[in-house]
Amino acid sequence: MALGGGTVATLSSKVMFGFTTTDSDGVEMKFQRPLMQTFIMFVAMSLALPLYYGYLAFNGIKFPDVKRKMWFTLGAPALTDMLGTMFAMIGLLYVTVSIYQLVRCFVIVFVALLKTFVLKSKLKAYNWLGVIMNAAAVVCVSASAFFDPNIGSEAGLGIMFILAGCAVMACQLVLEETFMQGEELPPLVVVGMEGFWGTLIMLVVIYPIAYMIPGNDHGSYENFFESCIGLWNNPDLFRVSMGYLCAITTYNVAAIFVTALLESVWRSILENFRPIAVWGTDLALFYIVTAGAFGEEWTSSSWLELGGLCVLLAGTATYNGSLKWPGFDYTDVDTNAYQASMTPDITKSPLVARGTPSRGGYNKIPENMVELPKMRTTDDLPY
Repeated sequence: MALGGGTVATLSSKVMFGFTTTDSDGVEMKFQRPLMQTFIMFVAMSLALPLYYGYLAFNGIKFPDVKRKMWFTLGAPALTDMLGTMFAMIGLLYVTVSIYQLVRCFVIVFVALLKTFVLKSKLKAYNWLGVIMNAAAVVCVSASAFFDPNIGSEAGLGIMFILAGCAVMACQLVLEETFMQGEELPPLVVVGMEGFWGTLIMLVVIYPIAYMIPGNDHGSYENFFESCIGLWNNPDLFRVSMGYLCAITTYNVAAIFVTALLESVWRSILENFRPIAVWGTDLALFYIVTAGAFGEEWTSSSWLELGGLCVLLAGTATYNGSLKWPGFDYTDVDTNAYQASMTPDITKSPLVARGTPSRGGYNKIPENMVELPKMRTTDDLPY
C-alpha cells in the first residue's frame, strides 16, 4: 500500500500539470500550479491527526500526552518541508517523473554534509562511499535529461529547483533531529501537525505573497482563488487531485505501519524502490495502457538513466551497510540494529523512522540494565 500510494502520488502530481481548465472568466489555462499541489499535500498530511485520534477513540485507548511546546515546535520543520516541496514541484514542471524521483535522492548528500558540519556527527568511511555513489548516480541521471529529446531546454532549470528542494529537505531533517531529540512522539501526530502548520503557513504567508508578486495568473504569480476555480471547472482534474490527496494519505499511514510492524530498514527499502516503481509505471502507461498518449517513452538517454538508478541503489545499500565492500570497517553494522537511510519523501516526516518500536512493539533491553526473573517468558516484559 505504501509503495502504491507513493507511486500514485508522484505520477498524479505530474498528470495535474498537464491538465487544461478554465478560470473564473471562462478563459482556458494550463493547471501548472506548484503551490496548489503543495497545499493539497499538507492537507493530506493533516488528515493523519483525525485518523489517529479517531482510531484511539474508537478502540478506547488513552490519548498520548504531547507537550504543548511540541505542537508549536513542529512548525519549524513544517516550514522547511513546505519550501522543499514547493521547489521540488516547480522542478517537476520541467522534467519527467522518473528523473524527478531519482534526482531527489541527492538529499542524502546534503544530509551527510549537514550531519558532519552542523550536528558534528561522525560518519564512517563506508557512509561516505555511499554518499559519493549517490552523488555520481544523480550526475548520471541529470546528464540523461539533457540528451532526452522529449524534455525541453529548461531541464537544467528543473534539476536546479529539485536540488534546491533537496537542500531544504536536508535542513528539515537536521531541524527535527535538533529540536526533538529524545522526544517520544506518535508518528501520526508528527505527520499531522506538520501538515496542519504547513496548511496554515500556505494560507497565511505563502499565498498572500504569491498574490502580491506580479505574474500571469490574473496579475499574480499564483492566485489561490483561481486555482480552486480551475480545480472545480474540470471534473477530471478534480478527480485526479482527490486521488493525489488520498494517495499521499495512504502512503503516510501505510509507511508508518511498515516501520511499526517490521523494522526501520524496511522503510528504507521501501523508499529505495519508489524510483523503480515510478519509472516502471510510467513506462507501462506509455507502452501498455495509453498506447503512447501518456507516460514516458524509452529513449537512448534512458540507458544512462538506468545506469544511474543501479548506482543509486548500490550507493544507498552501501550507505546503510547492507552492501559491504572489502577494506571498510562494518563493526557498528554487525553489532547494532539496522538504521534507516536518509532517503527523501515529499509526503512524510523523517521522524517516523525513530521513536517507533521495532519487531511488533518490543524494545530491546540491555542485559546489564535489567535482571529478568527466572521462569518467565517475553510476555512478562514491559510493553
